[in-house]
Amino acid sequence: MFLSALPAWWLPMSNEANIEQKIILPLLKQWGYSDAEYQAKPRIGNEYPDFVVRLSRTDVSPFNYLIIEVKSPEQKKLSGSQQLKRYMAIGRTVFGLLTNGREYQLFYQNPLKEPLRQVNCCSGDLDKKALQKLGKLLHRSTATALMNALTHQQLKVYHHFEKELTKKFSFFISSIPAKEASMIITVFNHKGGVGKTTLTLNLGAAFAEMGKRVLLIDIDPQANLTIGVGIDPLRDVEEQGRKDISDLLLEPRVSLEEVIYRKSWDDLQLDVVPSHIRLADKEPALINTIDIDRVLQRKLSNHSYDVILIDPPPAFGKVNTIALMASHGVLIPTQLAPYPIRAIEYVLARLEAMRNAMENPPRPLGIAVSMYNRSKSAANQQMRSKLENILSKYGNTIEILPESTWIPEKVTMLHTINFGQPIFSEKLYHELRRDRNSLDDLTQSFQNLARYLSSKALTK
Repeated sequence: MFLSALPAWWLPMSNEANIEQKIILPLLKQWGYSDAEYQAKPRIGNEYPDFVVRLSRTDVSPFNYLIIEVKSPEQKKLSGSQQLKRYMAIGRTVFGLLTNGREYQLFYQNPLKEPLRQVNCCSGDLDKKALQKLGKLLHRSTATALMNALTHQQLKVYHHFEKELTKKFSFFISSIPAKEASMIITVFNHKGGVGKTTLTLNLGAAFAEMGKRVLLIDIDPQANLTIGVGIDPLRDVEEQGRKDISDLLLEPRVSLEEVIYRKSWDDLQLDVVPSHIRLADKEPALINTIDIDRVLQRKLSNHSYDVILIDPPPAFGKVNTIALMASHGVLIPTQLAPYPIRAIEYVLARLEAMRNAMENPPRPLGIAVSMYNRSKSAANQQMRSKLENILSKYGNTIEILPESTWIPEKVTMLHTINFGQPIFSEKLYHELRRDRNSLDDLTQSFQNLARYLSSKALTK
């Protein structure tokens, strides 16, 4: 029996062709597909995925059911997710399977929704149990039933299909996003240089990839977030006579809509409230304005966003108080290094003092590890122990977020800053062809972080 040999599959594998011949082709046969119902290396746009299942070459359906992309078994970490998602979007494909013979990732999208949004459904070792689950979902009988129904009833049938998936496949439940309450999150650490702004920008992009409407608010006079999305505070704001965060905070009649800039990269969209260096000169005016602490909270009271991320300066000043007053939660980024971890104790103490003075304070969402060097395992464990000791002083009510959400330290991230785009940008993916494995690693971590925070369902 083919499945009985699974644990030994990957041992003799030396290249992608080996995996295709010994794993993928036998699987396609086992799942019921004939030679006419899948293609190897077909052209989709200007791309050539490894396998595409379309049921039959005479099928008039505008959708594909499955794309399979095979990666080298020598990969230490499975990569290629962004590439596969691109294939799925171009080919309007329901499922995408990525594997290196040892591990797999399964992606899903509803091809009837615009814009197309992919969701990472599940991942793990490619063992017998995983293949039994995948076989039920990817078998020809399931594909035929869905594709025939889609041709006739479209959205009604697809809605029923998704409901059945959530009932029958437990690994699928957490991956189909539901409508949740909006979240307003301040990303803050008193220590600079811990990747706070980079995390804010790309976390926002990860939420947008999930199909959420996202607003980024730059409330830092350094305007790094503004520049990070490709907005020049001098050329695009000041010289154009446009408004920024200073106007929103200090001009009572300026509404949120008047200071929003819309940035798009293909089908990825982020709305941004930009900052400007002149905000640094506004501190006396902010201090002397009555009830200024609640100004941002009031101006966000009727917003229509699913997620709002606020990026304040790495210091406790008036704008930080304004940001925290408007927020449901606080995300604290840090490196696993001595100085950033020492700064967290100060941040938590200040947040605790604010909580005692506020009627409805934001709650700490946890510690988000950024710029994580995987090669320094002993040092990382030592720093994690120090961080846990600090958190224990607060009754362990503040968690270190799961390791799957930790953002790895990659030289690629430094390259992306010069492009003024989030790492999810398709253009950036083409520009940095040699860095695609690193981009996949980064995007996966940000997606994991976005999903984890979504599960917290914050409300004010």
